[in-house]
Amino acid sequence: MLLKKGSSGHQVVELQEGLEAVGYELGSCDGAFGPATERAVKAFQSDQGLTVDGLAGRGTIGALNKLLEAKGHDLVGEDDQSEELVPPTEKLSWVKCPADKFPGRDGYTRVTLRSDAGEAYNALYEEVHSLGGIITSAGGRRGLASKAGAARSKKSMHYTGLAFDMALPTGMKDPAVDPYVIEDIGGRRWRVWMRCEEGEEKTIEGSYITRKAGKTIIHKKEVTDKFVDFTALALKHGFHSIRARRSFFTGGSYGGAEWWHFQYERALTPGVSKFGEELLKVYPLSKCQQFVYWNEAKDCIFGKNWF
Repeated sequence: MLLKKGSSGHQVVELQEGLEAVGYELGSCDGAFGPATERAVKAFQSDQGLTVDGLAGRGTIGALNKLLEAKGHDLVGEDDQSEELVPPTEKLSWVKCPADKFPGRDGYTRVTLRSDAGEAYNALYEEVHSLGGIITSAGGRRGLASKAGAARSKKSMHYTGLAFDMALPTGMKDPAVDPYVIEDIGGRRWRVWMRCEEGEEKTIEGSYITRKAGKTIIHKKEVTDKFVDFTALALKHGFHSIRARRSFFTGGSYGGAEWWHFQYERALTPGVSKFGEELLKVYPLSKCQQFVYWNEAKDCIFGKNWF
């Protein structure tokens, strides 16, 4: 293994996490071997009496792994596998699932998901409607030409068709009337309460936002109504919520709130499922290889360096 400036992928993430574990700050373990990673490698090499060239080869990684092993941390390259990803013999399909629009708010009437996630979503949708609630939509599948950004991960479940977003304007706007009231439960996590006819009367401290001088300001308001715990209901059908981005709590954009995002983790095995393998279940290899983040994301493992 030789990692150097310009390298990318899960091996670089392991290197970055290893360096941080032994005291070399990088700021971000993003899988891109840039100037910050090169500086950290050189500092490590200097401290260890190694040749200071900024190249993470066998000697440098070996020295790093000795320190990591002593500290009980995962080793760099420990799970490295050289075999190519093999496309599955049977592909999964894309399915269009129903969604609801809340009057006066943006959203879509459909969400496209991978067929196994779609089957679970349809069961969730049916149960939500039986309770008198709705599921709004901001979309599901994300095209492989769609670039990542501040609020879009290069390894997003949306690329694999395993996640849906509810419409962003249907929560955190006005808890008194929003179809979803968003409760801060700590640790950058939310509980999404769904207003519905068959719900239980509860008083919820709902979070909502305003903007001032280009900054997001988070407020709280108590509201009483009939609610069902949508977060728990989604989990029952295999869909997990995710954490908000740290930037959201320091004035960052609303796109970092992430209360609306639910991903179908029932289809994945922690420590085993690879991003590339999941993508190959719905796309041919030739199209996967055109995905701009393919080389750095394909070998990332769920529960390790993929969320």
